[in-house]
Amino acid sequence: MLKALRNVPFLKRLDARDLNEIDKISHIREYGPGEAVFNKAAQADRMFIVLSGRIKIFSRSSGKKRKTFAYLREGDFFGEMALLEGKPRSAAAEAVSYSRLLMISGRDFNRLLSERPALTLYLLREVSQRLRRANEEIENLLFQNVLGRVAKTLCDLARRGRRQGIGVLLSEAYTQQELADLVGTTREPLTRAVSSLRRAQLVDVQDNRYLIPNLERLRALCP
Repeated sequence: MLKALRNVPFLKRLDARDLNEIDKISHIREYGPGEAVFNKAAQADRMFIVLSGRIKIFSRSSGKKRKTFAYLREGDFFGEMALLEGKPRSAAAEAVSYSRLLMISGRDFNRLLSERPALTLYLLREVSQRLRRANEEIENLLFQNVLGRVAKTLCDLARRGRRQGIGVLLSEAYTQQELADLVGTTREPLTRAVSSLRRAQLVDVQDNRYLIPNLERLRALCP
């Protein structure tokens, strides 16, 4: 367990004694594909760290429209905002693949932050980045067409991809539905946009793996 904790960016600022304490106060739970971690509007009582697998953070409207905010993988953490606010969950979380999550209760999480300023500073920076991304998404939805939004989403995903010359191979596979949910559209407009990008040789897709041959050219379509 300690080896896994040392690989979590959120916890790298802690020494061995602190990690041992977290090991004692945390619990591990496993989730199967499609299993809910928590639902939107649920009462929050713990935060989570992804030890393995893939987690989707999303929201669904009354009209069954979906918007995926993020796909999380090993080392990512989530569920902390509701604890800090003392409010219900603002989105839902679901396992996309078999996943192992480390869970820390709200009481222990708040104690960790009060006793370790380095964690609080890291958390503030992470929250600031998430707010910045949320503002960008709102702007994209208001002022960009689907093609520009698809290009922007792929460029954002490329930050965690693998460099291949002047291009990037995305680190994970995304189905058309998954990418459409990230963009905030349906599959039909998404398919047309991706086809346009492929014809322009800005994107290549094989087995749901997206390759961006020239990242700078694709960025030119982004605001």
